Amino acid sequence: MTEETEDRTEHHLREAIRHLGEAQDGDLRKTNAVAIEEVITTVSTVLREYTEDE
Repeated sequence: MTEETEDRTEHHLREAIRHLGEAQDGDLRKTNAVAIEEVITTVSTVLREYTEDE
């Protein structure tokens, strides 16, 4: 992986962790379903970037 890809991957993983934290903390601005959907999207993006870099 390139440094740019690693930076993007780290960013997306941090976003996934943040979304899970918001869901776990019961952030009233987000439903658990929305948080889970955002995590799925984030993880999918990371996997797609990883696959493209191979």
